Amino acid sequence: MHTLIPRTIGFHALTKSLCLGLFFCAVFGLGIKMLSDPPSPVYETTLVDPFANADGVTPPFPMPAIAQPIFPDRICAITDYGAVPGPTNNNMVAIADAIADCSRQGGGHVIVPKGSWLTGAIHLENAIDLHLDPGAILSFSADSNDYLPVVLSRYEGTDVYNYSPLIYAYGKHNIAITGTGTLIGNGKRWLDLGDVTVTHELYAMGDRGVPIPDRVFGSQEKMLRPAFVEFVHCDAILLQDFSIESGPMWTLHPTYSHDIIVRNVSVRTNGQNNDGLDIDSSQNVLVENSYFDTNDDAIALKSGKARDGLTENIPTENVIIRNNTVENGHAGIAIGSEIAGGVRNVFAYGLKMHGGQYGIRLKALETERVWASDLWFQNIAVDKMLFDAVQMTMHYGSDQAEGEPTGVPTFDGIHFSDISSPRTRRAIEFDAIESSPIKNVTMEHTVIGSGTGVVMKNVDGITLQSIAVQSKYDPLFSITNGQNVAINDLGCVASNKVCASIDGSTTHNISLIPAQGTALNKNRVLIGSDVPTEQVSY
Repeated sequence: MHTLIPRTIGFHALTKSLCLGLFFCAVFGLGIKMLSDPPSPVYETTLVDPFANADGVTPPFPMPAIAQPIFPDRICAITDYGAVPGPTNNNMVAIADAIADCSRQGGGHVIVPKGSWLTGAIHLENAIDLHLDPGAILSFSADSNDYLPVVLSRYEGTDVYNYSPLIYAYGKHNIAITGTGTLIGNGKRWLDLGDVTVTHELYAMGDRGVPIPDRVFGSQEKMLRPAFVEFVHCDAILLQDFSIESGPMWTLHPTYSHDIIVRNVSVRTNGQNNDGLDIDSSQNVLVENSYFDTNDDAIALKSGKARDGLTENIPTENVIIRNNTVENGHAGIAIGSEIAGGVRNVFAYGLKMHGGQYGIRLKALETERVWASDLWFQNIAVDKMLFDAVQMTMHYGSDQAEGEPTGVPTFDGIHFSDISSPRTRRAIEFDAIESSPIKNVTMEHTVIGSGTGVVMKNVDGITLQSIAVQSKYDPLFSITNGQNVAINDLGCVASNKVCASIDGSTTHNISLIPAQGTALNKNRVLIGSDVPTEQVSY
């Protein structure tokens, strides 16, 4: 069949008319679309200088200002999207709808009102503040299906597709959790399902370089516990004012992210591997005025495990940790053990810790190439430590090391001042390997009461100034294979029959200068037969 075109119009005239009609329809349609489309999110931030009101405290390295997100005034209450309080009403869909709608409109505050609310996984979008009103309790489902499909995560330093963290974001800008409400993670249920053999399977994949898309876990047969809050490849993050309890695994876990503020947060989570905060291959971070009661490290700095971490090679750097309180934990501040990408430019001060195993701890496996440098710890008060007030060790978990060696650890440029610990089993331990001594450490104005004193093994370039250690057992200071070690103002009281014990065939240039008004005699300094006597002065 052929279409007949009336001669009175003509072919070219009709064509012109059709083209004009289509043009005006297109313009009109575009106008309608422009009127109906939501605005694009505006990622507005304010730059926060961490030391603007710091009472004269200045960072020992150039610390950039941190971008803190600013959100539009828009309010999207989860109740407007069908959320219903109570222990049996799963509000996962309603919360997801609220987040999606709020983000489509340009961002704002997704409000969880006062009351108890049940949910599954929550995924934040751009320009979204998940705000917990006073009295709001957001509890997370015990059904592992509520954390599927799997998402890209990092599990103990190895990248993996796993169950979604309870609160998750990937590649987002301007995100926050704020408000004085509470997050409860139902962690015990996950702990009952965990299997350490699955963890070792993932480690082996990372060591063999298995492509990340092929590392798919997140099933009953391949169960890895998810983090509580994990943001991956995100920026302008604010975590402020809320309480968080009973997590499945690491609690707060910013990963491959930058411009992060953690402020006035309370973390109480006491299951296995329940670190309070893990800053992982992330930069420009402020952690302040927060409280931690954990069954593992309270504040930990990470950057990847073994070959996986070396492949990514992204350090954690430019981190300020100040005025935080730790009630319990393996360590108040831990650096390691998964730090293949390195950690540098960390300034921690004003920490108070009551109970736990270690105050400040750097830890590494002796067969892994990891590094930490340019770290400062100042005004740290810890009490009732089960082990050390300060420990740096390269023998952490060496009996459990797996995979091929990747190299050796490096600790270089670590500085301590104004450390106090009236009750601890051991005072200070620097324990390195002979092929990679701990280098360039200073410590001053430190007072420690302990069972045993200061132990240093395989160190180079150590200066201790005004260190008052009161130990129950001698020696007060023990040095094995130490080079270029100076202990100034050494306070050795009459009850210390042995002030210093010095051993090791590589030991040289040891200087012991007693405190003013005291003296060291030869019978209170024990020098091993393999140490040339001229290498020790006192």
